[in-house]
Amino acid sequence: MKLFIFLIIFLYISSVLGQDKPEITERILPEIKPIGTTGRLNCTVINKLDNYVEWVHNEKSLTQDETIVVDPKFNQIVNGYPKYQVFHRKIGQKDSFMLVVNHLEPKDKGIYRCQIWVRNDQDSGRLVSKDGKMVVVFPPQILQMDTSSTMTVKEKENVLLKCGASGNPKPNITWVRVNGSPLPDGRLRARNNTLLINSIDRNDRGVYRCLADNNVRPPAQFDITLLVAFSPVAVAVQSSYGQVENRMYDVIIECRVAGFPEPELKWHKVTSATTWKQLKNDDKHTINILLNHANSLGQNERWFQIVIRSVTANDYGDYICEGVNNHGSGSTKIQLFATSECQGPLCEEEQRPEDRKGSASITKLSHLPLMLSLIIGYYLIKL
Repeated sequence: MKLFIFLIIFLYISSVLGQDKPEITERILPEIKPIGTTGRLNCTVINKLDNYVEWVHNEKSLTQDETIVVDPKFNQIVNGYPKYQVFHRKIGQKDSFMLVVNHLEPKDKGIYRCQIWVRNDQDSGRLVSKDGKMVVVFPPQILQMDTSSTMTVKEKENVLLKCGASGNPKPNITWVRVNGSPLPDGRLRARNNTLLINSIDRNDRGVYRCLADNNVRPPAQFDITLLVAFSPVAVAVQSSYGQVENRMYDVIIECRVAGFPEPELKWHKVTSATTWKQLKNDDKHTINILLNHANSLGQNERWFQIVIRSVTANDYGDYICEGVNNHGSGSTKIQLFATSECQGPLCEEEQRPEDRKGSASITKLSHLPLMLSLIIGYYLIKL
């Protein structure tokens, strides 16, 4: 009987003493917030008594009960609000301490610990704690140090393009070509931090874009220009041109030349099976280089023209459009032949002599009604 009474007394005392011990009663829910907004973490304590509740982040004490204890340099006011705030609410034996972190930055992410320092004699030095997680999401940013810039390579070399980006969650990197063409391996897009191009050729030159996206707007992008050194390639706009001789009509012969580095462009007249004569700007010839032509030119491509003034029989024959750089040369042959009538848009600017004579006759006839009216009016006044 005595043993039974002792057991009851022991259990009662244990339960009473247990109720006096401070505890954190609820799980601290994680907070997920975009950068620049406000994050909140709530810590609910029972039987706080005269112990104090502390919020800690990165081993740095932020609050004690309702007081901000962090160094003021870490708690500066922005847009009317300090970096850290704490709000206390008491309901019965429960004390709620809400930590507020304003204008969130990437450095604010991580684990925040709510801890109670127990100060009574029996449990002196006992620490009760629970962790809450602050997740700060922010859009991607391209990391220039980890990203390729404009590159110049030779044909047949292997090229590795790199793209680095920060962001939370970690961004996915996707590669595309800006002009809409497939990647060198045939895919329209590739997902990876790097893009490997094996045995590159001139058709792989252009602008490659890396896109960084983590579903937090806006995504980021960066364009990398890939220059491939190659010998010039010349292509005729037309394989032949015709023009009538000795009628004061001009002709424009055109070609397109691509190459890198920038090639020197030349026009030649074929004088024999083995010799060419280079043509220069003079009274007979005008040479033009166009950097753009109706938005039809590709990268490292030029539109090359020669205007031959007042075509005569000596101008007929073959012409060579040529480009030359330190990797070689490329050329194409274009023929100029005789026609019986004027060819091309310049013909409209010339008017035949008979057209001008007819026009003058029509002008004279158009004055007759006016002259007759004046004569009749004169005689009516006399009468």
